[in-house]
Amino acid sequence: MGAGGAVLIIVVGAVLLFFVAVAVALLVAAAVVRLSGKNAKPLAWSGVAVLAVPVLFVATLVVWAQIVRDPDTIELDLREPIQLSSLPEDNEEFPGMRDYDSDHVDLVLPDGERFQAEVDGVLVWSDDGYVTRVTFDRRARQEGEAETLGATWEAELGGSGTVEVQPDYSTFGRVRGEVLTGSTP
Repeated sequence: MGAGGAVLIIVVGAVLLFFVAVAVALLVAAAVVRLSGKNAKPLAWSGVAVLAVPVLFVATLVVWAQIVRDPDTIELDLREPIQLSSLPEDNEEFPGMRDYDSDHVDLVLPDGERFQAEVDGVLVWSDDGYVTRVTFDRRARQEGEAETLGATWEAELGGSGTVEVQPDYSTFGRVRGEVLTGSTP
């Protein structure tokens, strides 16, 4: 997230806190007016209405996040056995393999470390219905990126995976990674 995104979050948070503070002040004022024996309903309803703004905003934000969440991220915990049938459908019917046109991969490696990367695609391989390995690749977008990305992936995968750099693939090259699962039943 960039600096602009952080500033936006701070501003939105401050505005929401302002609404909550105004609502609390109105509700406290309504309680004081009620204790004096006067009609406090207009103040109380105003406080509830002002409090509804941040509550509805947050609820809408949560629902929106669930609707537009990134379905193009393949998330797998490779420490435990994973049934191929538990993975999302991909509209590709290949025995023992799922081919995802994904933008990101988020793996918990067999050694417990986490590996996250921007990719161009993910293949999930299986045997007897259980995931055995995950392969992913990314085409380099600029000169020298394939070698740099290959070294980065190799360091992040450690002994849990292998990385192959193909510098002659396409214009700037391609990097391919592979991780074997930690266990199968």
